[in-house]
Amino acid sequence: MSSQKEIFPDFLVIGAGKSGTTSLDNYLRQHPEIFMCPVKEPNFFAYEKHKVSDFTLQEDIYHYEHSVTQLDDYLELFRDSERFKVRGEVSNTYLYGKYSIETIKKYVPEAKLIAIFRQPAERLYSRYLHLARENQLPTENFEDAFDRETIWWQRPDLVREGFYFKNLSPFYEQFDPRKIKILFYEDLKKNVEGLLREIFTFLEVDPAFTPDNTHVVFNQSGHIKNKAVHRLIGANGMIINTLKKISPAVIRQAKKIDFIQHGLIKMRSRNLERPPLSPEMKERLTREIYQEDIQKLEKLIQKDLKHWYTF
Repeated sequence: MSSQKEIFPDFLVIGAGKSGTTSLDNYLRQHPEIFMCPVKEPNFFAYEKHKVSDFTLQEDIYHYEHSVTQLDDYLELFRDSERFKVRGEVSNTYLYGKYSIETIKKYVPEAKLIAIFRQPAERLYSRYLHLARENQLPTENFEDAFDRETIWWQRPDLVREGFYFKNLSPFYEQFDPRKIKILFYEDLKKNVEGLLREIFTFLEVDPAFTPDNTHVVFNQSGHIKNKAVHRLIGANGMIINTLKKISPAVIRQAKKIDFIQHGLIKMRSRNLERPPLSPEMKERLTREIYQEDIQKLEKLIQKDLKHWYTF
């Protein structure tokens, strides 16, 4: 029996990774009627039923050990949320986690679910650049993604996360489809205000609210130009880590100040090199790996996605 008052989230952003979930987290937490979990990606519903011995890849073990896996710890994250109309959190692991649906149904069966998707070849390449930024490349060559015997197919956050139909269809089978909201990365880029009104309406909060910093591109990926600069100003760099040691409240306040946030992001962006995904590679990835899944997704969500696989 939990010792904490059981306040659970009313909605979950379940992914996909590298499709704008960090931006959504930043925008949603600004809404005065929404409480967002102070920890992005607690991963509780994906990992509560797991133990560390379930994982073999070092990356998966690290991710599990740095997630919130105990109920009391998870409830503590929402302890101060009673005054808000709705509360939520973002964890990309929920889209593909082995036990996600089972655990969500156990604790929050009426929760609303939000998924945001990006053309899967582009998403995979962005993930590659993200791992390059963190010096954690699965292999040196992006082309290795075609080899089904490599880690590119073993890790769930790489090739497999892009199988949106395969990952999403069980949610449609187990939850009320009216409580599932599907969004697209291209809409986030083209009309962020319109997309946010759509989300706010779905969550039944004031749709007229406009967050700050909608012009800022959060969590950009790329090859680091100067590692010394990255160690200083990166998301886990010396500046942020020093402030965390002083007070977590300092971090939260800094994130609310536009020129500080925008300035740091701008400096990080200048320190990244982002070579584009070639049209030939995008087409090959799509045709050889993702096209069948995209076409099944079209039928599931009843939306034309031919622009994702017609070249």
